[in-house]
Amino acid sequence: MGLNRKQWAGVAVAVVLVGGGIAAATLGWSRFGGNINALEVDLGHPLAYVSTPALSRLPRDLVKAPVLRDVLTEDFAFYYEEHESRLGLQGALKRIAFEHDTTLGDKLIELALDEPAEMAFWTDAKGAPRHWVIAMTRGVLARTLQGAAALATNDRQLSVIDQVRINGETLPVYALTLSPRRTLALVAQGNRVVVLSDPGLLFDSERKVDAKSRDTVAALLSADAKTQAVYRRDFGLGEAGNGHTLVADARLMSFGYQHFFPGLKALRFDLAPGGAVLTTHLRVDKPAALPAAPADRALWSAVPANPAACTLLPADWARARAVTGSPGWTALADQLEGPAAICWYPRSQFQTPLVVAQMKEGAADPSASLDALTDWLLPAKSTKLTPAARAGSNRWQREVKAPWGPHANGDATTYRPTLARQGRWITFSPDDALVDQALDAQARRFPSVADSLPAARATLAVIAPRQVAELARREAFEVLPPEQELFRQAAERQLVPRLDALAKLPLSRAVADGPPDANGWVAVEWQSLASKAR
Repeated sequence: MGLNRKQWAGVAVAVVLVGGGIAAATLGWSRFGGNINALEVDLGHPLAYVSTPALSRLPRDLVKAPVLRDVLTEDFAFYYEEHESRLGLQGALKRIAFEHDTTLGDKLIELALDEPAEMAFWTDAKGAPRHWVIAMTRGVLARTLQGAAALATNDRQLSVIDQVRINGETLPVYALTLSPRRTLALVAQGNRVVVLSDPGLLFDSERKVDAKSRDTVAALLSADAKTQAVYRRDFGLGEAGNGHTLVADARLMSFGYQHFFPGLKALRFDLAPGGAVLTTHLRVDKPAALPAAPADRALWSAVPANPAACTLLPADWARARAVTGSPGWTALADQLEGPAAICWYPRSQFQTPLVVAQMKEGAADPSASLDALTDWLLPAKSTKLTPAARAGSNRWQREVKAPWGPHANGDATTYRPTLARQGRWITFSPDDALVDQALDAQARRFPSVADSLPAARATLAVIAPRQVAELARREAFEVLPPEQELFRQAAERQLVPRLDALAKLPLSRAVADGPPDANGWVAVEWQSLASKAR
């Protein structure tokens, strides 16, 4: 018996939701050269985590969840049904079962999908979370694997690649080769099973077991439930309930900029069985990382109205001083305080967000620091520009040639990254028009986000689905030239209807629902705003 549509959907959706998954190729053991551990993958501290009572039920619950049911379709759940990885796994297990007269294939598939499991993810060299581990309690499957050593001695796809001392026992590590580019590693002990997306997560460049990875695998295989919960402890989670939990670490979401907002640690979604309830939580370093009302309104008043998406970043400027060696940045960071805001606008681009930060009351004139910072921040080969004078503000601006820029320069396109200071506000964007609009908002010549926000409770983020859909639609077709007709047709057929559905959702803001718990988790409430995005 092979995987049916819903079972494959379970695996696919769980992986897609954390931004990557098992669809990406990894090196087989025969070609393993230690490249994974060279990236310092720490199996004890994942960048994303999924806990589910059954992978096969996750997609069905997702498409019924609030908000998601308006945007997703059944096609989302079945996306990976015909993927080569799915076919490779199914084919390998069926062949092994047939040639060796065993039911390994059926049991591995059934038991992996229809019972509780944990999945943890790490990024590869390109920043995508393609390395993963699955941990599960499967008595029948574990015993089947423990008796598979004889089978593995003469099989071309299933083999024993090493013996590892774990929890007082010497255990075989099995390699299941799905293709020349993909080899899974499996370890079982008692009624526990751990599956790794690549042997390189457990072995170093010399094919010796990595001590830290071994310790994590040993904990996952332990018979003690508290010891097994290594990932839940790492994310500050309690005992697993009967719903699905999906967590993304801030290191995964920050794209390398976590030094600027270490106060934000993780984002979590909890999905109730049947998709009845979908809740959001943030994990913060300490309560002070979240702004309190009405202090948040000062920052929202410095941001132009009608963003597609806008969020506060709990910046720690003292720690951010060490991010660069620029003297200008070090001096400027000493004068900044409070959270920053980062916003995307439908009239601009994904790659040109607006960033606004606030200086301390009575801070010294930062012009010299901004001069030095501009020289460090912007490319040396860029062209210096002199923006038209604006009363009460200073701007530093250059023109940089790059693909997809908003400005035309002959046959090329350019960006005009602009850094500005007005009063206590420091503003930056690769799109100069957004900076000028922010300066107008700060001078009360243009509406700000604060003008449409209720006074009660601090606002953490604002989402305008219609503007998000507008921005996503334009950006998607911008990178699909007319000659790529098939891709454009696919986008029209698959993407556009989903964006149309997204655009119908209301303008909303996120607010903290109570203080953080002992592990830093704070519930986030999404409130519909009465005003409409323009």
